[in-house]
Amino acid sequence: MIYGFSPVGALGILVHVEVDIRRGLPGTDVVGLPSSEVREARDRVRVAIRNSGYEYPVDRILINLSPADVPKVGSGFDLPIALAILQQSGQVKLPERLLATGELSVRGEIVPVRGTLSAILSADDHEVGTVILGERALRHIGSHIAGTPEIRYASSLRELRSHGLRSAPPRFDDETEHRDSLSLDDIVGQPALKWSAAVAAAGFHNLLLMGPPGSGKTMAARRVSTLLPDLSRPAGREVARIYSMRGLEGSLRRNRPPVRIPHHSASVEGMLGGGKGNLPGEVSLAHNGIMVLDEATEFRPRVLQALREPVERRHVSISRAGRSEEFPARFQLLLTSNLCPCGKLGQPEARCMCSMQEIERYWRRLGAALLDRVDIRVRTYYQDTPAPTPPHMDLAHQISRAIQRQESRGQGSPWIRNGLIPPEAVSRLLPLTSALERLLRRRMQQLSLSERAAASVRAVARTLADLSDRDDVTAEDILEAAALRSPGPV
Repeated sequence: MIYGFSPVGALGILVHVEVDIRRGLPGTDVVGLPSSEVREARDRVRVAIRNSGYEYPVDRILINLSPADVPKVGSGFDLPIALAILQQSGQVKLPERLLATGELSVRGEIVPVRGTLSAILSADDHEVGTVILGERALRHIGSHIAGTPEIRYASSLRELRSHGLRSAPPRFDDETEHRDSLSLDDIVGQPALKWSAAVAAAGFHNLLLMGPPGSGKTMAARRVSTLLPDLSRPAGREVARIYSMRGLEGSLRRNRPPVRIPHHSASVEGMLGGGKGNLPGEVSLAHNGIMVLDEATEFRPRVLQALREPVERRHVSISRAGRSEEFPARFQLLLTSNLCPCGKLGQPEARCMCSMQEIERYWRRLGAALLDRVDIRVRTYYQDTPAPTPPHMDLAHQISRAIQRQESRGQGSPWIRNGLIPPEAVSRLLPLTSALERLLRRRMQQLSLSERAAASVRAVARTLADLSDRDDVTAEDILEAAALRSPGPV
């Protein structure tokens, strides 16, 4: 059995490629809901087979792509169709159960296609023993294939005819450790800003940094990911598979949390996913990592409000053309913004001419519902004299220990980080003493916090205790967590 791979939805679909050759008027038919590029494969395959020294059958050929109700997209069906024809006509001998993916040039060269890594991992999931690729497709597979089916490759159909398939080595990526070039040490002083970034990183909490231009908010947001430890192997494979669906494997750094910084002109479809092939959007590309919305108030309100569901539910469902796909979207949201439309509010020796109505309209773009899902909100300021702050590496080690505490505490639970626990489960999973419950309720009344906000304060307080390597939350943790949430935009 020969399988192809259709890169649609969140993870793609394996497709059984069947070929029937019978007597009749010469011609090739492709059935099974093929897209235009899949229908064009019959012409590319015919020319590639002839130019590679094989004989293309002068009979009636039927190519069936099963299951028939699944859309077949992409040019990666060229190679499995060609191999199925050659096998059915007795010109090649192939393993009994294999997956092939790749586009063919008119000279028979095998060109890499989008979704190659996801295709390999899908073959592993379905116990397909062999995967056949083009040689050029090996470069972005990396360490994610360890333990997957046997990888065999050739550079072209002509090489397959003359030398056969070669077995790929077990690893293809560079094993050199990648070092982050960014560091919180790049920011002079700003102890409060760095600490809030560390708390957000340790607990997977959403963060809003607001202040005048040049106060370090964008620098800090771009460096939060450098505080985080490497992803586990399963989490890294999950991220790599999503990136493969968009043809972005080469932009990933091995086992590092992804960071997405979409432009403020992004559409709802670009953020959530969908479009042709129902592909994952920015929220899924940030899965297990961080999404930074720099100058968040410049994004369209419709786009910002569309983020509420993935921020809280950690997935997004997209329905297109009678099909529904669920995309993973477990990401940490980091927002930065000026305090007013002109950006001068908060600048020393600068005069802001924005009215209160203009400032209110400016912040209304974010919306109260999205802001309520932001756990930590921090004002940034200019700092004339540098203040001593912990080194970046010390914060990273402290965060790593805090994450280990959360993972140990959350074993057996789907929410292993404090910031991932839904509001309705926080009080059960992160209980407080009766005295601390009363303190939290008093702060709720003083700050006019909602129940969701109270759950957020409880989770941040638990993160502060984890950072201090303590089992119990203290009153100081509750007060500091409330202070990290309480500042308003103006």
